[in-house]
Amino acid sequence: MTKQFFTVKYKQEGLRLFEVIATELGISKKKAQAVLDAKQVLVNGKRIWMKNHLVKDDDRVEILIEDRAPVLPKRISILWQDADYLIINKPAFLLTNASDKSVEAMLQKQEKNKTICAVHRLDKETSGCVIFAKSAEAKAAMIPLFKGRDIMKIYRAITIGSFPKTWNEIRTDIEGFMSTTRVKTLDSNKYTSYLELRIETGRTHQIRRHLADKRYPVLGDKKYAGTGNELSLAQSRQMLHAYRLIFPHPKTQKIIRVLAPLPSDFKKCLSQMKLR
Repeated sequence: MTKQFFTVKYKQEGLRLFEVIATELGISKKKAQAVLDAKQVLVNGKRIWMKNHLVKDDDRVEILIEDRAPVLPKRISILWQDADYLIINKPAFLLTNASDKSVEAMLQKQEKNKTICAVHRLDKETSGCVIFAKSAEAKAAMIPLFKGRDIMKIYRAITIGSFPKTWNEIRTDIEGFMSTTRVKTLDSNKYTSYLELRIETGRTHQIRRHLADKRYPVLGDKKYAGTGNELSLAQSRQMLHAYRLIFPHPKTQKIIRVLAPLPSDFKKCLSQMKLR
C-alpha cells in the first residue's frame, strides 16, 4: 500500500473533506467519497471516514492507495455440505449477505437455489468459515445452536505487538454483556503475534475489540487498530480468519468439523512478519 498526501490550503478551510480530496487528486466527488468509505484517509495522522468532516488550514491529509485491487473469486469455495446446509470459505472483501454482490447472492446463483441464506455473518474484510442454510426451515433449526453457544468458533489472527504468552483469556464487558475470548499464542516476535482465538460469546467485533482493548489490535484493522502503526497501515485488510467450526448437526446431532485453509494474503503476511 502506498500513500499520497497534501496539505490543506487556507482557502480550503471549512470545506468538506471529500470535496477537497476530489480537487487535490483530480477525481470525482463520488470516487473521493468511496476512498473515505474504505477508511483510506488520514487527517493529521487520524483515520477519518465521515463525509461531512470539515478541514482546517494546514491539515495534513494522507490517502492510502492499494497497490492493486483485490481479486475477487468467480465461484465460492464450498468446504462441506449436505441436504440442509453448506459451509463456505468466505473470501475477504465480500459482504456475507444483504447485497446483490454478496456471498449469499453468489451462492444462490452458483448453486441455483434462491432459498440459500446466511445463518451468521463475518465482517467484510474477515475471511473463513460461514454457515449457509438451504432453506428458511434449516436456518431456523440452526439459530438455537448459536444462542445456546453450541457452536465452537475458532479464529486465526495476526496482531500488533508481542502478545504475552501467559495470557490465555480476555474477559471484558462489551455493550453491557460480559464477553470471553480464549487465546493461544502460536508465534510472536517484537513487532507482531500470530494467535488462535476461540470466542465463547458472540458480541459484535468481539475479537477485534478484545484485542484492541488489550493494546494488541488485529493488524490492518481500520476501526480499532488506530493509525500510528506503519505495519498495520501497510495491510490491505484486517488479518482475521475464521479458521474452524465445530458443532452438532441440528437434525442428526452428528458432530460437524470444518476447517477453512488460510488465504494467500494471510499466509503472505505471516511470511512478511516472520511468523509461523
